[in-house]
Amino acid sequence: MDLYTEQLYRKRKTPVESLLQILIFLACFFGSAAIIFFFNIISSFGLMAGAMIVIILIYFATKNQWFQQFEREFEYLYFNGDIDIDRITAKSTRKRLLSLKAANVTRFGIYRESIKSNAPFDKILDVTSGYDTGNQICFLVTRERNYGTVLLIFEPKDEILNDMKRRVQVPFEA
Repeated sequence: MDLYTEQLYRKRKTPVESLLQILIFLACFFGSAAIIFFFNIISSFGLMAGAMIVIILIYFATKNQWFQQFEREFEYLYFNGDIDIDRITAKSTRKRLLSLKAANVTRFGIYRESIKSNAPFDKILDVTSGYDTGNQICFLVTRERNYGTVLLIFEPKDEILNDMKRRVQVPFEA
């Protein structure tokens, strides 16, 4: 029986990311105030009064792009043991993080912090939401051409987890 399913998670912001967003907002505010002050001085001489609006709009558009980079979602596309994991940034930019086959998985199970320290990994991908979704947080280890040995930490829904248990050829570590 074929199984195709998608799963989408919004990533919770860390405190550092929230602080960076506030700092970017403050930089936009004070930068705009400086631009307005600068053009207010120049416009008293009658030079480029309309350019002030254009430059402020361009300035905010650029800063807004930086601000939205903290809005991330992860999408799992699962089809018969193959899983593709994409990161969606600001609901507009999609990047494929990992594409793997169940046959290439060397370890698979319930995630514990000790997993990270047991073996060296070339790449660690944590694509969990950070929220309590009710799903098990799992891990799998695979060998990937671009990254080397990859530790993937993810939270599949029960439908995906049960099908992966059938298709992955290593025992599930509970």
